[in-house]
Amino acid sequence: MAQGIEWNKDEVIEILKPYFKMGCNVTKACSYAGIPRTTVQTWIEGDDVLRLKVENWQNEPNHKARSNWIAKIAEGDYPSSLEWLKRKEKDEFSDRQEFTGADGKEISLITKQIEQKANSILDD
Repeated sequence: MAQGIEWNKDEVIEILKPYFKMGCNVTKACSYAGIPRTTVQTWIEGDDVLRLKVENWQNEPNHKARSNWIAKIAEGDYPSSLEWLKRKEKDEFSDRQEFTGADGKEISLITKQIEQKANSILDD
């Protein structure tokens, strides 16, 4: 942080906590709070307990979003259920698009064959 200023670690972390709980990384949280990033980053890197706390706070939006999604599935919401399956059971439910040519060959091989055929026609 600014040279010559001694920051209270607990106070600074409390200021940053709401931003971390919005999923912000250290740089973004410090930017929003108007706090220089370097010392906070050093604190987090040097303190495993603090690092785990910050990681947990940063993951809260993901946990909430997942809980909301599961709640919709539990209510019988078909679009939410299908989206879950597309993401989690990809082999069976994804909207996978295959970009291959005939017989599963690479498109580039087919393109080359077309070019060769076109060239042979032009040469005739």
